[in-house]
Formats: sequence, structure tokens, C-alpha cells
Amino acid sequence: MTLRAAFLQSSQHFSRHVLRQRHLIIPVMLATIGLMALAGWHGTAMAQKATPATPPDVSNQTAFKADGHKVFAIDGDTIMIDGHVFDIAGIDAPELGQQCLHDDTLQDCGLSAGMQLQKYFVMSPFPAECVLAADQRDDGKKDSGRNGKNWPRVECSTGDRDIGSAMIADGEALPIPGFSLDYDDQAKQAANAGIGLYGAKMVPPADWRAGKRLEGEKQRCLMVGDGKGHYISPLDQRFVNYASKDVPVTVCSDEEARAKGLEYLPRE
Repeated sequence: MTLRAAFLQSSQHFSRHVLRQRHLIIPVMLATIGLMALAGWHGTAMAQKATPATPPDVSNQTAFKADGHKVFAIDGDTIMIDGHVFDIAGIDAPELGQQCLHDDTLQDCGLSAGMQLQKYFVMSPFPAECVLAADQRDDGKKDSGRNGKNWPRVECSTGDRDIGSAMIADGEALPIPGFSLDYDDQAKQAANAGIGLYGAKMVPPADWRAGKRLEGEKQRCLMVGDGKGHYISPLDQRFVNYASKDVPVTVCSDEEARAKGLEYLPRE
């Protein structure tokens, strides 16, 4: 079996089982990443400075509701709902390629965060309800709506569960300072118990996006481009159709993709 065939088989297996227990999923993802490295897969840098992607204008709609199976996690703090890409307000999760140090072992905390976010939506018996963050709602003031420049951020819930709070309480994300006292309290409790990220050594996601890494952590950028102005996450079932040795560009985060003018691959 060729490396490419092995990768496709491994990735298809991952797509079918993305919502099963993480102790089964992570090894498959690690095998996929390892095959990518062995095959020498990498994206080429964009030749020219790109125009940043334009945030979707959702200023005329402040609430979004969908069945949990129709909310797609792109990474640990980014979702697609109704065809729009949103950041989850108030949290910052490790990027998909990011690793954290648990008990002297590097683990894939970024992949874990992304899969946990997807589970919250898909496994809930309640529909997802997402509302634009207060400072982005169109209230007639200057720079309202999409806040003039920022990517739209939403606060999401499924039934009584606040998604941002759950991500923090389960040690899958960090709170953004000053956003919510409840989030800060959740983080303190998680830190006292050493849960997830709070019991690990890690580079803050913002520093990781800037290029900082833990000692021994390799450079891994897992999102790929399609050569047509789009990018796609390895959490997406369609990823296997675009990952190849000739991938035109790889990116480490949504922020990087947007800066390069890439938009997330639309769903048909």
C-alpha cells in the first residue's frame, strides 16, 4: 500500500468515527499526521501578500439556531452554522496542530479541543442556539453589527449548557480575560483540579500562532487550502478529498487563513 493510499484509508476511518471516544480518535489522527510527514507533504508559501478575508456581514441577524448535527466545529473555538463561520466568544482554544505536555509526554490538545467542541453540539438532545456577542449586534451605533473589523463572535448554548463555559470547565479552552466573570471562575476551578489544559504545560494559543513552540514540539500546520481561495480543517469529513502532497497551502489557524485571504470551504 502506498503512503497516499494509507493516508486516505486512515483519514476516511477518522471521518466515520470522529464522534467516538477520543482514546480511539487521537491515534488515528496521529497516524494520519505521521504519514503526512513521511510523505514530505507541505504547502508552499503564497507568493504575494494577500488581502485579508472579509468577515461575513451578519449585522441584520443576531441569533442563529440549528440542529446540533448541522453545527460544524472547525477547531476548538470556531464553528460553521448556517453557512457562516463564527468564533466562540470568550474563549481561546489551542490550535489543531498544537501540542501540550502532560506527564512529560506531548499530547494533541488542539485536536482534543476541536473534537470536544463538536461533541457538545452533536451529542446534545437540544438544538444549538448561538447569539452574536453584545458588542457585535446591530444596535444603530457606529461599527455595530460585525464591529466594523472583527470576525463575528457568538455565545452558544445547547439547552442549559453554555458551550464556552463547558469548554473551559472541561479543560479544553482558556478564558479571554475580561469577557466573563463566570468563565474566569470556571478557569480557576479547572486550574485547582488540574483538568485538561490546566494540568499541562502549554504555549498560550496566541503565542503559538505567533510561532512559539514547546521544547520538542514540531511545526505542524494541519489545515489545507484547495487552491481556489478556501481552506479546510482535518475535523471536516471532506478533508480527505483535499489533503495531498500537492496541497497549495497549509495554515496553522483560522487567523492565519483569514490573513491570507482564505475563506472556509463552503458546504453544498
